[in-house]
Amino acid sequence: MIKSIMKSVFRIVGCVFVLALVIGTGCINSIMFHPEMCRGGYRETTSGYVDIGTNGVRIAAVVRGPEHGRKAILRCHGNAENMVQTLWAVGELCADGYTVAAVDYPGYGLSDGSPDEKGCYRNVHRLYDWLIETRGFSPEDIIVDGFSIGTGPAVELAATRPVGGLILEAPFLSAPRVVTKVRILPIDPFPNLKRIGDVKCPVLFFHGTSDRVMPYGQGRALFELAREPKRFITIEDGDHNDFPAVMGVDEYLQEIRNFAESCGGKEEQR
Repeated sequence: MIKSIMKSVFRIVGCVFVLALVIGTGCINSIMFHPEMCRGGYRETTSGYVDIGTNGVRIAAVVRGPEHGRKAILRCHGNAENMVQTLWAVGELCADGYTVAAVDYPGYGLSDGSPDEKGCYRNVHRLYDWLIETRGFSPEDIIVDGFSIGTGPAVELAATRPVGGLILEAPFLSAPRVVTKVRILPIDPFPNLKRIGDVKCPVLFFHGTSDRVMPYGQGRALFELAREPKRFITIEDGDHNDFPAVMGVDEYLQEIRNFAESCGGKEEQR
């Protein structure tokens, strides 16, 4: 009798677990992405706006600063924000002669499509290509800067294309592991932990100890997996969105300047 009950319990638990996996896998995009929270806020007339899409698919980007600055900062935005909103953090670098650029993921801002992992990679790669083909930047003069979920496309780009440097702000091991800590789904979107070892350029990390969205421990764990040269900047009491202010905006920007100027020209060619 007890064995029969236990078997029934295990079957129920197993069915619930399988159902949870199916639901989690099928709904992963709606769980990860929240473009509805940042759809407005700018138009095609916004300063620096450019459509870099191909084959009739609009890929909205914004590029500010000199046409060909001393370096290009390619910013990969976080969740619940668009490309224009994310440039507030690094926009002041334009006055120092840097070109700063960002692109909306599919379904975000004015970009066509619906958000998914591959679409994020595609749009970021398109901006990278555009900076090289249209603005004339060499790959080693492009510094990729990813914030939050944007560290996924940033790591993927730096792992597969030559770049001068990689900046990761509030990064994670993989998207599901932010919540589950370990892999439990058949898919593992934005697997930074698997790709960071393929990044051969210098890497700069920022992470706040009080981050309530991306656990500080995940940033440290990803740092340990990264190759040298690398540097980790801990912001004591910094939360997810306020760590530049807690650190001090001037100091934050100076760290980026110093890092950008130290990068380029020495990266191993792929």
